[in-house]
Amino acid sequence: MEIRQLELLRTILEEGSLTAAAKRCHLSQPALSQQIQALEAELGEPLLIRKPRGVEATAAGSLLMEHAARILEETARAKDAFTGRRELQSGKVAFGIIPTIAPYLLPRLLGPFRKRFPGIDLAVSEARTADLIPQVVSGAIEFAILSDVAEAERKRWSLHLRELFREPLLLAAPADHPLATRKQSPTAADLDASELIHLQGGHCLSDRTLRVCKIRDPNPGLRCDQLSTAMAMVAAGLGVTVVPKLAVRDLGDSVVIRPFAGEGLYRTVSLMKRRGAKASPAAEELLRLFTGPKE
Repeated sequence: MEIRQLELLRTILEEGSLTAAAKRCHLSQPALSQQIQALEAELGEPLLIRKPRGVEATAAGSLLMEHAARILEETARAKDAFTGRRELQSGKVAFGIIPTIAPYLLPRLLGPFRKRFPGIDLAVSEARTADLIPQVVSGAIEFAILSDVAEAERKRWSLHLRELFREPLLLAAPADHPLATRKQSPTAADLDASELIHLQGGHCLSDRTLRVCKIRDPNPGLRCDQLSTAMAMVAAGLGVTVVPKLAVRDLGDSVVIRPFAGEGLYRTVSLMKRRGAKASPAAEELLRLFTGPKE
């Protein structure tokens, strides 16, 4: 009994016709009949009842197919496993990531992945969300890691978002600032537009911060392009900023990091890909390593 014979028998019963099954299997009808006859000879019983308008299984054929279904399912799983194994031994994963996540998440991600899968080439595109969307849509990258994609953009380009984790947003203030020294935890409403250090337009973190803090016109003199610069400005006493937990670094006694009151502020870090596009085995292995900030 061969796997191929079981697959042919299943196809015949699905099609209900030797002619249709032969066409689907790219065989001549005599060749298909010979395979089934050989299987019947081995088992010692007829498996098919041939009728004027097609075929159906005998009792023996039905019994065989009950067992064959499990055999063929396991065979398919084994083939998929080995296909995935080959794809993890060589190949490429191209993905994008926004600048407010990349420097903090990639070190904990890429090193372990390269150690486990040294044959996989990694191509990383660091860009803002607006620039990553067309790369995903065109297929230049397989997926992107980002935060806050507008609903209109998702619908327009048929994009799918899969939440990876939620990251707390924290207040960073100079050590002598009132929000750093008072007992009560800060709230979003406590932030003053005149002293909020914020990222340039186009950074989704800045957009979210201004939105939740209900700030429309932040001080243009406190604008920068990198979180590390924002933190340095806080350390210099120029103002306060909102920083993701992943980006928190020890700046000594000059900066105080505080959570916001209540449930606090957070951003949702998500995977963005084309709707219906299936991630490659290598990409899935890479995504398994994504974890949020430790408590």
